[in-house]
Amino acid sequence: MKWLERLLGRRDDGFERSSTLERALTLHEAGDLATAENIYADMLAHNQRDPDALHLTGLIAHQRGDNTRALDLINKAIAERPAAPRFHFNRGNALVALNRPRQAVQSFERAADLDRTHSPSWFNLGAARARLNEHGKAVISLRRAFDIDSELPGLRQALAQAIASAVGTGEMQPAAYGGAADLLEGHWQSCEHPQEARLLLAFALQEGHQWTRAAAHYLSLAEASPDMEVAHNNLANCYNRLGEMALASAQYREVLRLSPNNALAASGIVSCFNYDSTASPERVFQEHVAWSQRFAAPPATPIAHTNSREPGRRLRLAYVSPDLRRHLVTTMFAPIIERHDRSRFEVTCYYNFPTKDVVTRRIRAASDRWVDVAHWNDEKLARQLREDRIDILVDLAGHTSYGRLPAFAGKPAPVQVSWLGYFCTTGMTQMNAYITDPHSSPEGQEAFFSEKLVRLPDTRFTIEPHEHYPPVGVPRRRNPGCVTFGCLNNLAKLNDGVLTAWSAILRQLPESDILIQAIALEDAPNREAFLLRCERAGIERRRITLRAWMPLEESAKTYLDIDIALDPFPFCGGMTSFDALWMAVPVVTLAGTLVAGRQTASMLANLDLPDLITDNVDAYVDRAVALARDTARLDHLRETLRTRFAASPLCDHDKFTRALEAAYLSLWQSWAEGPAQ
Repeated sequence: MKWLERLLGRRDDGFERSSTLERALTLHEAGDLATAENIYADMLAHNQRDPDALHLTGLIAHQRGDNTRALDLINKAIAERPAAPRFHFNRGNALVALNRPRQAVQSFERAADLDRTHSPSWFNLGAARARLNEHGKAVISLRRAFDIDSELPGLRQALAQAIASAVGTGEMQPAAYGGAADLLEGHWQSCEHPQEARLLLAFALQEGHQWTRAAAHYLSLAEASPDMEVAHNNLANCYNRLGEMALASAQYREVLRLSPNNALAASGIVSCFNYDSTASPERVFQEHVAWSQRFAAPPATPIAHTNSREPGRRLRLAYVSPDLRRHLVTTMFAPIIERHDRSRFEVTCYYNFPTKDVVTRRIRAASDRWVDVAHWNDEKLARQLREDRIDILVDLAGHTSYGRLPAFAGKPAPVQVSWLGYFCTTGMTQMNAYITDPHSSPEGQEAFFSEKLVRLPDTRFTIEPHEHYPPVGVPRRRNPGCVTFGCLNNLAKLNDGVLTAWSAILRQLPESDILIQAIALEDAPNREAFLLRCERAGIERRRITLRAWMPLEESAKTYLDIDIALDPFPFCGGMTSFDALWMAVPVVTLAGTLVAGRQTASMLANLDLPDLITDNVDAYVDRAVALARDTARLDHLRETLRTRFAASPLCDHDKFTRALEAAYLSLWQSWAEGPAQ
């Protein structure tokens, strides 16, 4: 059927095409718009209300870009023949061209209602809804078009994009990414825009936790177009998820090559050094300082802060973070912000993430002021911080995702502090202090920080156990040395040295096994690659149980199947160690030099379990083996450890908050009593 006949539709209203109209349609289809328009004009001279001539003249106006005239003519045609579906269809197209998508939706809906088999009406309806950010509704319309004619040009890619957008806005569940990937797998080559379609396919696979497959597509895209920044960046993110931090770092460097001012990509590089078992503490420090010198250099002329130095006044305390949502950081931060002394501090949160959840609402309710800054650049954020005359500014993210360290470069507040979310120096001299504790930062660690180390008395954080933790299981009956070890850390932390140590432990305990759970193990090819690494380290497959990531509500239950948790090194566990200890599962750790390797050691020190802290690999292996053979102690810990934890400084939020506030006030006093700037 000719394309104009499809636009007009079959004549169900009794209208007989005249030879004049047929001739005009032929010319119109051949692209001779001027001659066709003249014939339509003759028809209108004969009958100025001729609906087909009005509609087709309007269509020519649309094709020429005169959409105001097109809309006027098509409206007149509809007045004469209201039930002609193609009239409404082309009215919608003119409205889209006039940037009136809401009205276009109404026209396409009418066209689809009049002819429910006309796939272009459903397609354009879906596209208009997507333009209005009604992605869930767009998916419904585009799927209807796909069911009618899956070969409609552009439809497959548009439907996949609508699904991805609907998941992004929370209108669909993440599992829907699989449907988007299925639409494009094996078909992206034939899409109208193959490169964009392949990029979308890779993204859908990435968000669907199929990182190996996604990485293969990104790698091909990057090889074909070495300057495609998004391919390098997303490839880095895939490698990050797979635990391949060296590969991730290499791709972040490619992003930095293409965008030399991309501070976030550079933060990704320095963050990867925390996982590098071959990097010395000096190298880690030097890389962070180099980042600061390049992306957060102090201004040539220091800012003169005019904040009031009046003793005892209420101070403006502010936190900057992307993690004030359902995140590990809020497990530690929420009970603190709720306990701040409001007679001494006015608390503002600058929230740097585009979406919110129930935890966000909790943190916001606990704040005196709340400012959404996710869509601000660093300059605007820094300017607002200065205008708000913040006294003490605390960063909770460091070099983690969505961090805003460049906004701190110009020293918008007289006292700036790094705390909680990052486990290393920021590298910035503009940061006055790093909040830590004696166990996380023993004497001598000052050499690896650009900030002053402010050690709180017991711990650098407290934990709020969430409501989803199950009761501690009853002590398991076991023979000496017959235990299940476990580790639920990021796979990137399980380097070859860690696996070799675990192999040495298991060799001495032939009846024991190990359970490993990580999000990276959701990816089937990566799971197989990890098993091969374990075998090369000397761990037999039969002694390994692998589990993929589980949601918060379920993950802690894994510890019911574990007797002893083995901490990785040099980057040890954080929240995973807390989960284990709260579930009354002891953790054997090898304490490193930097904070990233001492988080578990700090917890164990606060629980009065120093014998589970080791300082070399041989001691780590020996301690794990000895504990596995000590069934009486394992049973005792299973019965008492949660009670001990609940009574420890790790859960004393009131005491911790007062100590933290004292540290803030001391830093403020040092500035207030110092020379005027």
